[in-house]
Amino acid sequence: MSVIGLVLLMTVSFCYAMFQGGFVSWFIFYSFLPFSVYALILLFYPLHDFTVERKVNKRECQADESVEIALTFTRKNRLPLLFMVVEEELPQEMEDRGLQRKIIIFPGFKRTFSMSYTLENLQRGEHSFQSIRFWIGDFIGLVEKEAIYSSPLKITVFPRYHELAYSDLDRVFNQGAVVSTKKTQREHSVVSGVREYQPGDQLSWINWKATARTSKIMTKEFEVQKNRDVFIMLDEKPSDLFEESIEVAASLAHAMLKKGMEVGYVSRGSRLIIPATAGNKQKRKIFNRLAKEKPGVVNTLKENFRKGILPANAAVIFIVSDLTLEKVDILSAFRPNQGLMLCVKKQADLTDEERLSSSAAVSRGIKVSFFEHHQLKFGRSEVMAK
Repeated sequence: MSVIGLVLLMTVSFCYAMFQGGFVSWFIFYSFLPFSVYALILLFYPLHDFTVERKVNKRECQADESVEIALTFTRKNRLPLLFMVVEEELPQEMEDRGLQRKIIIFPGFKRTFSMSYTLENLQRGEHSFQSIRFWIGDFIGLVEKEAIYSSPLKITVFPRYHELAYSDLDRVFNQGAVVSTKKTQREHSVVSGVREYQPGDQLSWINWKATARTSKIMTKEFEVQKNRDVFIMLDEKPSDLFEESIEVAASLAHAMLKKGMEVGYVSRGSRLIIPATAGNKQKRKIFNRLAKEKPGVVNTLKENFRKGILPANAAVIFIVSDLTLEKVDILSAFRPNQGLMLCVKKQADLTDEERLSSSAAVSRGIKVSFFEHHQLKFGRSEVMAK
């Protein structure tokens, strides 16, 4: 309601009391007067004097984790506010999932008041928050004012990953030996330490002295030879298994980097190449890129992009959700005789066309391996080192 409308309503109630007279008419006027005066004050209340501060308990997390967001409002006066409705304008991808964050609070006479909410089961991606919308009103709904404050915030949700055991890596690489066994297996002549036994370890690796000392089965930890770089490339074609492919890529990158291998990443959608190197910083770069990956419709590459962009001795692991001749051509263009096509589906579920594509890949010197997503068992998450 505008100022003119509110004043007109007060004038009508006053005229009614004057002409009607009696206790009832004046009682109605004086009962309505405080509400109308308060509504009139709200019409001129400076919402631009509010300051809004947004705090988040963490700006980076892993998929399916929760993030708590706290909003603090500060104003310059103590005019009593009956209520205030606060609405967080969520990123489009969260709104598409049906998420809404609209909360009502009761400030009263407080100059500083706050609210908090939790975003649960966050999906992988880079989520950008832009503004906060809130509005106030009077007791009987005569006046309603709203304001929008810009408060940019970006939350990066990394993909989940699994601590792959040696047996998992051996199964992936030995089923389709993309690199030499010197690359993917421990160099038995150089022992770097001991660790607890894991399924898939050979009996010859057991360190009997350490086992007797700790009363636990301990095996030798071997260094990894670094005679060849490995690049991970993701199939970005829309698929029901796209997120599963992302998680397999993250698990594979984490496992190889943890073993000291130099790993790079090829983003075909953005045509971004992350050079192969080792260490936690490299893991952060790859995971940050994986967090941003989205399925696309183009599965081909320009000639100047796919030729001569990788080191001559580099191997490429192409993670796909299904097997097609088109994808075999893509990997073959990158690395003839030095590629591994890792499919995240059951080998028994392959169609006749996929079996023909697999045979075509093998005929070109490309190894084909299978790694099902359900075989990943996700453990504790960890903070991504900067």
